[in-house]
Amino acid sequence: MPKIIKNGEIVENTYVWQQDAEATANENSIVSMQKWLDNQDSVGKVAGIWIDAGEGVEPLAGVDLNQFDVIGVNFPTFMDGRGFSYARLLRERLNYQGEIRALGAFMADQQGYLIRCGFNSFEFAEDVNLDIALTLNKPFSVAYQGDVADPRPIFLRRG
Repeated sequence: MPKIIKNGEIVENTYVWQQDAEATANENSIVSMQKWLDNQDSVGKVAGIWIDAGEGVEPLAGVDLNQFDVIGVNFPTFMDGRGFSYARLLRERLNYQGEIRALGAFMADQQGYLIRCGFNSFEFAEDVNLDIALTLNKPFSVAYQGDVADPRPIFLRRG
């Protein structure tokens, strides 16, 4: 079974990122947001949905996101930063408390920034060494700016 980095640990990946729109979904599938929105009644129970670059999170307003174990965000290229905003919006505006997984072409050294925006799991390409990637999971011990975990800037965090 493939592995992912989740909450700072290498763990088994129990979900399948379903990129084929024609594939039949099951309770371990992460299906596209649009497929789920268009076919909620017929898709059945799924582990989660994934958001493609350019789709935004606006279509999910009013949806009970806590029905999903995971929401994935696809990065079509490591230079596409929209996914950072999607995670932050999922956490802060849509109050999603579950797993937000980075999918696609992000780079291991982006993990620290992705975590600050709300991601807590990372599904890397097969050729990425997860042990090495894990060392990049938290590149900084202190950040000046606030993030989704603690929105206060550093000067407000001092005791």
